[in-house]
Amino acid sequence: MNNTLTNGFKILEYLAETAKPHSIKELAEAFKLPNSHICRLLKTLTETGYVEQEKGNRKYKVSLKILRLSNACIKRMEIRNRVRPYADKLSRELNQAVYLAAPHEGHALIVDVLYPGGVSNDASQAIGNLNIAHTTASGKICAAYQEDIDSYLETIELFKITDKTITDKKLFKLELEKIRREKVAVTDSEKGDGVAALACPLFNCNGEFVGGIGSMLPPGEHSSEQWDTFKEKIKEAAESASFALGYSLQNLV
Repeated sequence: MNNTLTNGFKILEYLAETAKPHSIKELAEAFKLPNSHICRLLKTLTETGYVEQEKGNRKYKVSLKILRLSNACIKRMEIRNRVRPYADKLSRELNQAVYLAAPHEGHALIVDVLYPGGVSNDASQAIGNLNIAHTTASGKICAAYQEDIDSYLETIELFKITDKTITDKKLFKLELEKIRREKVAVTDSEKGDGVAALACPLFNCNGEFVGGIGSMLPPGEHSSEQWDTFKEKIKEAAESASFALGYSLQNLV
């Protein structure tokens, strides 16, 4: 790919991920590029409307135009449209936010979130958020269905967040193998103390893994009955949604 185009995309992604305005100098330092080069890239991105300059401080940020691209992508996602009714039902049954995740660069990208009563109260579960593979339930689901687990594990870093975060790749591989056998992923205080969640895989008519559906448990202590209820309900929703995507129920056994 042309270096100029590559660097332009990298700047756009950086501005989106950091979610705050940056000056030319800050971007030049981040990318180890001359100020003049950053200036030319920002000029092009500004002229095309994907980046805008703040008035007064001369810093640059991602513009709202980027939403047109993401919205068009989400609208044509068959998995999102087919699974939404089951995610909505699950959200009402659990009285918790339910998210739909798709595999993205070895992790899980949130492509839809359903809230009980349609009221959002958790900014951590939002469309566009990336759930890291080794610290989240949906991330583990997407990691477990990588074609070559060994090659995949060579590409990721298992950094520590809490004392329960898995940082050993051999142990992580064993967990991913267990997830494939049981078709459910669990995380408990691996992303943050008291943060617990479950997710189950979704399959299409060709038997291919296409994403995961899951939910976080309410904050606080969690009883075994609560874990069992969430596991049963999420697994049931995943099976129903996979059937809607054309997956044979015989393959779910």
